Amino acid sequence: MGKPILVGYDPRTIDNAPLSFGIAAARFTGARLIVACVTSEKVPSLPVSGEPLDYAVGQTDADLTHDASEAARAVQQHLEHEGIAYEVRLLQSSSAAKALHREADDDDAGLLVIGSSRRSGVGRALAGGTAVRLLHGAPCPVTVVPRAWTRGGPPSVIGVAYVDTEEAREALRGAYALARRAGATLRVITVVKVTASMHFETEPATASQAGKSLEEVEGEHRLEAERRLRVAVGELGDDVSVEVEAVIGDPGEALVELSNGVDLLVCGSRGYGPARAVLLGSVSRHVVSEAHCPVIVLPRGVKASLEALVTEESGAGAPA
Repeated sequence: MGKPILVGYDPRTIDNAPLSFGIAAARFTGARLIVACVTSEKVPSLPVSGEPLDYAVGQTDADLTHDASEAARAVQQHLEHEGIAYEVRLLQSSSAAKALHREADDDDAGLLVIGSSRRSGVGRALAGGTAVRLLHGAPCPVTVVPRAWTRGGPPSVIGVAYVDTEEAREALRGAYALARRAGATLRVITVVKVTASMHFETEPATASQAGKSLEEVEGEHRLEAERRLRVAVGELGDDVSVEVEAVIGDPGEALVELSNGVDLLVCGSRGYGPARAVLLGSVSRHVVSEAHCPVIVLPRGVKASLEALVTEESGAGAPA
C-alpha cells in the first residue's frame, strides 16, 4: 500500500476544499485518506485556585477550537459515501502545525493537504499563519488548496515548474508519476529570468562582429533552456503526454499564470536549508500565495515522495 494522504481539516471554517482535494487525490492515487481535526489542549490548573496555568504551557494558537467533535462527525458521514479507505481523527495540541507535523511523521504520510488562509478570496491559495508554519517544517510534500476548490475528478492537466536543480528534478519526477496514474497531460514550464549578464552578451566579441539585440540574446537563452528541459523530460519515459515550454519573464508571475490553465501545480522548494523541510524561496512563496489551483510544494531531501503515493492500489470502500 502506498503512503497515506493526511488532510488537516479546520473545524472553524466552512471551506471543504482541502477535504475535497484529499478525496479526489485518494481516489486517483489509491492512497488511504486520514482526516485530522486539531483542537486546543486542556490547560492545567492550580490545585487549589483552579486558575489556568497558561504561562506554564506556552502560547496556544488563538484559532484553535475547544471541540471539533461535530465537525469530525460531519466529515465521517461525508466520507462514508466516497468509496475510499479513510480514517477521521481528533487531535489535541497547542498548535495545528505542530499536531499535523507529528501526525505526518507518525503515519509516514506521502502528502499533507491544508487549506489556504481564512483571509484569502475564493479561488486563491494565500498561505496564512498555520499554512506558513506547516510549509516551513513539513516532513512530506504539502498541498495548499485554494478556498472553495470543488473539482471532484482526477486532474486532466498537471503543471510543474522546472529549473536545473535536484529539488526541481524531484518535482518533475513526482508530477510525472501523478500524471501517469491520473492519465493526465503534464505541462512543464521553465522560466528564463532576464539578468544583467544578458546585456553584456549583446556586445560584439570582436570589432569585426556585429552586436546582438537583447531580444536575440533572450531568444538564445530560451532555446537553450527548452533544449535542457526536453532532455530532462525525455529521461522520464514516453507513457505520459507532455507539453514543454520555456518563457522569458519573472518566474513567480509566469507560474501563477500557468496555474490558471492546469488542475494541479507541482514545484520544488528552495535548494538549501535542513533536509526534510519545505523552505519557501521568493518564487515558491509567491506561487503558493497567488495560485488559482492546488499547489504541491516538495521538501528538500525527501526522495520519491510523490511517487510513493501511487506505488500500489489500496483497498477502497471500507474505513481503515
